[in-house]
Amino acid sequence: MRFPASIIAFILGLLMAGIGVGLLTVWACDEVPTAQSEEVQDAPLTVISDDLIDPEAEREEFTINAEGEYTIALARTQDIEAWVGDAAHVTIGAVRQGEQDAPATIETQFTEGETTVPDPSGSDLWAATETTQGDLRYRWSAPDDTGEWSLLIFRDGEEPAPSAVTVELPEEEESLLGTTLIVLGALVILVGIFLLYRALAARRRESATPVGAPAASATAVSATETSAAGASATDTSVVTATTEDEMNQTEGHPKRPDRDDPQPVDPAEEELTGTLGSISATESTYDPDALREEDPTAAGADAPEVGTPEDPEATGIIAPVDAETAEAEGPENGTEDGTEEGRTWHSRSVATAAAFALALSPAVLVADAENPAEDPAEDDSAQTEEVEAEEVEAEDGEDAGYSVLLESQLQGIVEDIAEQAAAADAEFDAEMLAPRVSGNAAQVRELTYRNNEMDEQVTPDAIGTEILSAAVTSSTEFPRQAVVITQEAEAEIPQVLVIEQESPRENYALTQAVLMVPGTAFPAISAEDGGVEPVDPDDEVARFAANHAMERVAVFMNNREYYFGMSVEENAYIEDLQAYQEELNESAEDLSISYTRPFIGEGSTALRLPDGSVIAVGSFDSTTQLRPEEDASINLSGVTAELAGTDSTTEDVDIVNRESMILHIPAEEGERVDVLGVHDIVNEVNVLD
Repeated sequence: MRFPASIIAFILGLLMAGIGVGLLTVWACDEVPTAQSEEVQDAPLTVISDDLIDPEAEREEFTINAEGEYTIALARTQDIEAWVGDAAHVTIGAVRQGEQDAPATIETQFTEGETTVPDPSGSDLWAATETTQGDLRYRWSAPDDTGEWSLLIFRDGEEPAPSAVTVELPEEEESLLGTTLIVLGALVILVGIFLLYRALAARRRESATPVGAPAASATAVSATETSAAGASATDTSVVTATTEDEMNQTEGHPKRPDRDDPQPVDPAEEELTGTLGSISATESTYDPDALREEDPTAAGADAPEVGTPEDPEATGIIAPVDAETAEAEGPENGTEDGTEEGRTWHSRSVATAAAFALALSPAVLVADAENPAEDPAEDDSAQTEEVEAEEVEAEDGEDAGYSVLLESQLQGIVEDIAEQAAAADAEFDAEMLAPRVSGNAAQVRELTYRNNEMDEQVTPDAIGTEILSAAVTSSTEFPRQAVVITQEAEAEIPQVLVIEQESPRENYALTQAVLMVPGTAFPAISAEDGGVEPVDPDDEVARFAANHAMERVAVFMNNREYYFGMSVEENAYIEDLQAYQEELNESAEDLSISYTRPFIGEGSTALRLPDGSVIAVGSFDSTTQLRPEEDASINLSGVTAELAGTDSTTEDVDIVNRESMILHIPAEEGERVDVLGVHDIVNEVNVLD
């Protein structure tokens, strides 16, 4: 029965696999089910939200149907919404399933507004852009899982943007049925191979079975039941019979049973008896005397009763260590499994179990892949790591959010600023600084260009592009600020850059650029770390309010004895400045010198870091007041002489420097304010008549 069963399994498996292949190829529908966006009015902007994407349904691709050239920008949803503002635009949302026989569609909405907008190309809000033309199959790929992401499609801000989108829907049931039939057909074919292997193995065993073994086995059993002395003779007869069979098989003349023998011979019993006979012959060939001495029946002892435990070390007892040995012992012990029906059931059960295991094996592999931690120890360790990660996030600030800039965005912004500044520095043209340099940074560079005409040694500091650390605000409100520490390739000292974005449709601009004071340290913050937020410079969110600390540090720079110096970290720049001022006062006998540093509140910035400390940025008009006594004169040189229009005067003189300062204000009481950087340049020289 095994051969017919294997053939049937083969045919059935091929039939199932063939039907499955047919459903996926010949009988499959050529049309792929799709959903299309609805027709709406034209607009200069098209917004595609991530609602169109459904990873669980394996829908991560869609096709943009368009003609001509257009640009796709990827950005966070709130950034796109901020840039779009009141402009007319089309919003493409989720797939809407049709009712009954109606086809599925994509939610499409038109919003009225400005019909033309500035060209969105080159905005710092975009994490990535791509310019293409014609139909485009787009695969959704957000930079990270922080926040919601969307796409903005546009041309030049005036022409209508493409708004036709098509998305493929999941496979129909026919496709799933075809795949299932192919898998099941393959499994049935494997079952057929297994049955064929079992049938061939059984035929080989039957062809190798000795013909005279059953009689010898029967003689051995009857002799054992008669007496101990008979048992000894029976052992000899078993050995003799099996030895002769082996010799006959070796010589190629096997002994055939008499066809007139009335006793039927079960093939399975013949097979099992031959196997036992071969084992007995092997043992007797090596040491038959030892076997008689160890066999209790050969020594004249009574045969063990049924159910009596035997000595596990007794020679000649075969333990049922596997399925074949258990089947061999079955006929001798007279069990039900020794019958032909029992053996047939056993074979079928093994085949069924094997087929069931083959059918379940893919499911088991999938389960292992989804739940790889079957070892309790591994489960415990994985759970511990997950809990620790959650605790760390909670301690660092679970509501810290995320930076409004990716590291790649910040790198591109800094490089653009450096390129724009380098172009202006090469021509000493302040107009070329716009729009990437503004505020105090633009004023300082303009003064530098002017002073360079008077003194060639006055040159601007190049903007570094290697980002060492950065504190970027997490607030989505405008204006947005960031403090970036960069290193210029040829400079020995890092720079502190302050950049700011005034509105969504404006790019970031450099507002402050100051070399760091040697010996100071800036907190190590990644550009994408959250928890940085702008604060009011007059609010005391750290140990001191930002503007308060700036004013007090300025007074301390003028006067070493000022009380606030106890709250300022030792600083090389301040020490050198105070020493120079004191030396100048001592050397000028006929000259009275005083210093003031009025704070310029406009343009000051304060950012609160995740640890609660604050970065404060501000500017001063540092003024040196020179008051000569009667008949005393003031000698000027260099830039100051050029700006004063004279190299000597007996009148009072005020030298005004534009001074920029960046402070790190600690959050905890007892910690000191650190002056990270100070930069000054001669602004004007006033001769008072």
